[in-house]
Amino acid sequence: MDRRVRIAVVILVWAAAVGLLWFVFAPADAKRLIVATGPREGESFELAAAIARVTEASGFELEVLETGGSAENLRLLEAGRVDLATIQAGTGTSARTRLIAQLYADSYQLIVRDATAIEAFPDLAGHRVAVPPTGSGQYASFWFLAEHYGLTERDFTALAMSADAADFAMILGAVDATFRVRAAGNASIRRLVRDHPMRLVPLPQGAALALKQPALSTGRIPEGSYSGDPPLPARDLPTVTVPRLLIARDDLDAGLVQEFTQILFEKRALLVASNPLAGFIRPPGDDSNIAIPLHPGAQRYYDREKPGFLIANARLLATLLYVGAIMSSGFVALRARVQRMRRVRMGEYNRTLMDVASQARALEDREALFELRDRLVDMLREVVEDLDRDRVTQDEFGHFSFTWQAVDGLVRDRITLELDGGRR
Repeated sequence: MDRRVRIAVVILVWAAAVGLLWFVFAPADAKRLIVATGPREGESFELAAAIARVTEASGFELEVLETGGSAENLRLLEAGRVDLATIQAGTGTSARTRLIAQLYADSYQLIVRDATAIEAFPDLAGHRVAVPPTGSGQYASFWFLAEHYGLTERDFTALAMSADAADFAMILGAVDATFRVRAAGNASIRRLVRDHPMRLVPLPQGAALALKQPALSTGRIPEGSYSGDPPLPARDLPTVTVPRLLIARDDLDAGLVQEFTQILFEKRALLVASNPLAGFIRPPGDDSNIAIPLHPGAQRYYDREKPGFLIANARLLATLLYVGAIMSSGFVALRARVQRMRRVRMGEYNRTLMDVASQARALEDREALFELRDRLVDMLREVVEDLDRDRVTQDEFGHFSFTWQAVDGLVRDRITLELDGGRR
């Protein structure tokens, strides 16, 4: 072999060996996901950041993307630019979205300056109100609430701005109220109502609002949520709650989603230690009014402990087997009875044939022999009718017909013999 060829072969062998070793021993790539959350000061961003820290130890690289809120998150998800997103339940979704879990409950919260006479949502008429940014889920929630209470944009001055800008405007007195859809105890709201002359206004009629938007529920902001002494609020305030959801693209790998969902629930202690809101993460219940279908990967995880079909339906299957055994026994008994009846019937036919044969050999009267022949014909007709009615089988009929033909031949021979004797 040429020296250059030998060198090329050696190089190829070494390259293949190195490639195989790298394939076997190289560390697996981190599973990378991008989640769109919301503003950095919001609970969604903070919870997603906590999840990212915990999932990193399990080989997940979770990139947390700050956004303007639910509407932008959906646009990014449907465009395929992110893998996961947090949204406010009730936000319009497309066929591309799939549910993974419910994260926590957001509460409708109306904060007003103490100096105002605003005691209820309809009292906003004639005031300046800082509302969430245009296009966000919170913005839609505010106008949904305004429509319920019969207010329009002509009744007050609505100024769309970020939470930080709204807080600043409230402190300066540039606006009289601001609206948020945030978890009770939200840090931004706590700073606003605890450190400045502000208060929360009750938002009742949650059950009525749920008639228009099934994702909503009646809730409350517990006494002392923002301060224990003095308690802020001073009593439990009625309000409206809406679930914050974690969703995924429908084409996201089911195995990847199953593994991620498993971490959410089986690393709960670590997540709660990083962010208390993680304690509220739960699968959607059967009583949920959320219309988004579950992602197949999340469904696999939730179904992991469900009994198989045989175990879940053991009682029904046992009953069916018991009934089947009884029916089978009855069928076998009925079949045996039918067979006995057939044997009895065929036994009677055969005994009759033997009787006819005995009479034919003994008779010398032509008229009597003709009667025997007629009797054979009637018997044959009767057996054919029994065959048509399944009272005898084809095999039984075959055996009968063979005997019948022999007896019929005997009778005919006797008739012929008597006729010939008469002529002589």
